Amino acid sequence: MTEPTSTSRKALDYMPWIGPTSQEQKAQALHQQQLSADYDCTFGELCYVSPLAIVLPDKLQMGDRSYIAGGAIVRSARLIMGSDCSLNSYSVLSGDITMGNGVRIASHASIYGFNHGYESIDIPIFQQPLTTKGITIGDDVWIGANAVILDGVKIGSHSIVAAGAIVTKDIPAYSIVGGNPARIIRSRI
Repeated sequence: MTEPTSTSRKALDYMPWIGPTSQEQKAQALHQQQLSADYDCTFGELCYVSPLAIVLPDKLQMGDRSYIAGGAIVRSARLIMGSDCSLNSYSVLSGDITMGNGVRIASHASIYGFNHGYESIDIPIFQQPLTTKGITIGDDVWIGANAVILDGVKIGSHSIVAAGAIVTKDIPAYSIVGGNPARIIRSRI
């Protein structure tokens, strides 16, 4: 894929939900074929992965109408996305992450489904094995800008993670959470 040249292409790379033209759909099909040849990837109907995103997954599965915008980073990840999900520009996802349908990840959110080992004080941290519990995000969840979600967390369906929140513990369904560490601000029901 080459650098975008038109205004509409630039808009599509950073706002993929606007939908590609038929020519852009053909280019996207080729891009998805190349990703599938290089990595373990499957794509539902009408998915879009910007060529300006950095996508280096161990496994990537995208449900129908799901998007990865330009500037997003998916690395060393087992990322399972349901239908109607979006990763906005400059979000970073790494590790084992499973999300339901209708999940929205805002710009600059960081989701890490792994952790560094640090049990031994005799071995440098970078040489210790990684641990992975994974992150599970339910259906219809909005994760705000600059939020951070750490390994082992489960976020219940229909929840909102406020901008800048640091999520270190499970979030019940229908919750709005914020702060550092994130705490329940109120229920949506």
